[in-house]
Amino acid sequence: MALEIERKFLVRPEYLPDMGSGLRMLQGYLSKEPSIRFRIVNSKIILTIKHLNSDGSRFELETEKEPVSLEEQVTMKSLALYPVIEKVRYRIPYSDLTWEVDVYQGENLGLITADVELPRMDYPIEFPTWIDSESEITTHPNYFNSNLGRFPYTKWVK
Repeated sequence: MALEIERKFLVRPEYLPDMGSGLRMLQGYLSKEPSIRFRIVNSKIILTIKHLNSDGSRFELETEKEPVSLEEQVTMKSLALYPVIEKVRYRIPYSDLTWEVDVYQGENLGLITADVELPRMDYPIEFPTWIDSESEITTHPNYFNSNLGRFPYTKWVK
């Protein structure tokens, strides 16, 4: 069984290193529970099913199709429960882990998050300076990608 242990944090953008080129993606949701999401990346669609376990880990199953036509992409977007979110993802190795930094676009412009996948629940994390370790958002529903389509970051009262 595929198991995902992931933690998510806000980023201090002023400390980010040069991230090079990122991967632009569109992300939408077809179901809330279990979470069924799709990502459109270039000419590929990645379909992922996730289910939260009681210990905070998640069951995860992923499959992809490539190439996909423009018509298939349009259809997937029209099937989404909420407006799709746009983001550019960067992968930054640090210490013995790889951080995925998401720079949101469109209605979520201004939001930058980073998540890290851990090999086990009690794995110690060495934080880079650009991670705000005091601002963990792993369990904050406002920052769930599934909610950013319904309640975009640019609409939050700050």
